[in-house]
Amino acid sequence: MGTLSRNVFLVGFMGVGKTTVARRLARDLGVAAIDVDSFLQRKYGKDANQLFKQRGEKGLRRAESCAFAECCAMGPAVISCGEGIVVAPKNRGLLRNEGFTVLLESSAEGSLARVRSYKTRPLLASGCDTDKLWDDRKPLYEEVADVIVDVREKGTACVAHEITEILKAEGVYRA
Repeated sequence: MGTLSRNVFLVGFMGVGKTTVARRLARDLGVAAIDVDSFLQRKYGKDANQLFKQRGEKGLRRAESCAFAECCAMGPAVISCGEGIVVAPKNRGLLRNEGFTVLLESSAEGSLARVRSYKTRPLLASGCDTDKLWDDRKPLYEEVADVIVDVREKGTACVAHEITEILKAEGVYRA
């Protein structure tokens, strides 16, 4: 069982595997994993899609920001972030200052191909322009990333191992 010196945030486009990789990484490291979307659902009694329908995108983002700040305070842990977490400047500040941020990167097409159901993705369910969403968010992900890990054609175990080695080299994880 090891220790983290600070939070490790996993960010990236929807479908890139943040939650799955976070669980595997946390298990491999022997540390806690926190999923911001799951915490959001427990906190408000509604998932992101329901919050989006009830409050609109701005309302969802406010609730998400509040949940994210609470998750940051629970660490150090491996924290998987919802794909829209980077939209709010306050959240980008937390990502830069409260931990080590790993951008899981794939192509837009590759990420969207892994999304099981558009019904659980509020922006996709509302018919947003995914190319525009990708173009808008990609620079925000890159802005907060301490490191970028390409997940294309890699399994979860491989990605988790790659991140583990990075965290050791950066002094973020100690076995």
